[in-house]
Amino acid sequence: MLVYESAREYLPRFDLPAFDASKAAGLSDAERARDELELFNELPQWKGQSRQYAGKSSGKNREHRWRKMSDEGFELAHVTLQVLQPERGLIHPLNAPMKRLEELAERGDTGAMCLMTELVDQAKRKATQADQAQARRWLQEGVERQHPQCQLQMGRRLLLGIDGYPQDMKRGVRLELAARRAGYVGELDGLLSYFQRRWSKSRIDLTRLYCWLSIDAQSRLTDSPQRMLAALRAEARRDDSAELTALARELDGKQFTVQACADLGAD
Repeated sequence: MLVYESAREYLPRFDLPAFDASKAAGLSDAERARDELELFNELPQWKGQSRQYAGKSSGKNREHRWRKMSDEGFELAHVTLQVLQPERGLIHPLNAPMKRLEELAERGDTGAMCLMTELVDQAKRKATQADQAQARRWLQEGVERQHPQCQLQMGRRLLLGIDGYPQDMKRGVRLELAARRAGYVGELDGLLSYFQRRWSKSRIDLTRLYCWLSIDAQSRLTDSPQRMLAALRAEARRDDSAELTALARELDGKQFTVQACADLGAD
């Protein structure tokens, strides 16, 4: 038993019930879209706390929710749980899950196309070159089919110039904002980096940055909005700027939505 426990992370998961395909057939398009949005928005924080899952039971509660989604017929939650085990913080092998995602992608499941990249990102060292190539190929297909999660993933890579993609700010921010308008939050580091580079005395650029920092704080435990306001007030004092002081006062405590931030644009 001790040997099994120590090797658990290197073995496929055996504690999940078989997926009931008949329930998947009964899931409406609206229900599937809702579940995809919830799953993808929470995946970057699967191993820690978030606004939705906070406290000591965060992992247990997240796993319980994903199992419920799977039981209701959402197969992408089931595949995710085959790789990621939130309750224990374990990452299991990608082999069979990646094979199943490719089968779903070949049938036109765009959510499966995007999930490949997310699982490869989370699995990191457990992902083979073949896994990475498969994820990359289907990510491009998902972007062409305009799935928001694929747009978000590609946009982030282009903004940061990572994972072998050349930096392309114009296309990257366009893809990111398209995903945000669809309600997808996910990882915001690419978009935040973009607006942080544009720090100036420009009211609109500062508002855009604060807006996205506040969205980040709505899903993730961070004090970035407060730290930005502190920096803005310090700059206002240094420059004796009544305009910046007024802007900091206006932004402090203001509630933003993802759609409102996307509507602010980027130029």
